Amino acid sequence: MAKTYRLKLGQSAIHGRGLFAAERIPAGAWIIEYTGQKVSLAEGRRRDKFYNSIGYTLLFKLDTHYVDGLVGGNEAIYINHSLTPNADAIMHRGGVWIRALCDIARGEELTYDYGFDPANPPGAKRRGGKRKKPA
Repeated sequence: MAKTYRLKLGQSAIHGRGLFAAERIPAGAWIIEYTGQKVSLAEGRRRDKFYNSIGYTLLFKLDTHYVDGLVGGNEAIYINHSLTPNADAIMHRGGVWIRALCDIARGEELTYDYGFDPANPPGAKRRGGKRKKPA
C-alpha cells in the first residue's frame, strides 16, 4: 500500500460521475482507501434506509460498524458498481481498501461489484461473509 495512484473524477457511462485512473494501475495494487465516518450498526441501518430512498449506495457494513462515505469520505465514493469489475473492496485493518483485480489502463473507470441483494438493491455495500450476489 506504499504507492499512491493518481485518480480523477469524470463523467461516467455507468452512473453520473465516476472515478478514473489517471495512470496505469497494475493488477493487485491497493488503489485507495474508502474513507468516511464510522457509525454504529443501528445508525448505519438508519442511514441505509435514507440512502436507499434517494437511490445512493454510500455505506460499507463491517462486523462492528458502518463506514459512511458521504460524511468525511473521499473520492472513492465515486467508484461505480459493475458486474464485471476491475477492482474489489477488501476489509483491511478495520477499514475498506479498493484493490485492482486486473491491470487498469489510464483513463479507465474504476468499478467494483457492490454485492447488491437482488431482492433489495441498492443499499449498504456488503462484503465478507455477508456478501450477496447481484441480479
